[in-house]
Amino acid sequence: MNTIRLSATSARNKFFELLNQVAQGTQVIIEKDNKEIAVLSPRKTKTDWKALRKALKKTNGILKDYTVDELLPLRKKGAWKRIGHVIKGLP
Repeated sequence: MNTIRLSATSARNKFFELLNQVAQGTQVIIEKDNKEIAVLSPRKTKTDWKALRKALKKTNGILKDYTVDELLPLRKKGAWKRIGHVIKGLP
């Protein structure tokens, strides 16, 4: 993939030309004050199912060692009452 770097002012002035280049597969990096602020890249129309399946296998079992109460402490009975007392005690 080809990459073009240009200033924000130049990108503003050549916006439609840049869109045509992006449609052809070119990536455009827009800079302001010598810092990257935006990237125009072609839209991916295809989902990479193999990469998604691989990522899901890596995350399998992460949350199985925790209960719902440990993950969401405000769901415990009486949790909101305790928060109310804490809030009332604040200046």
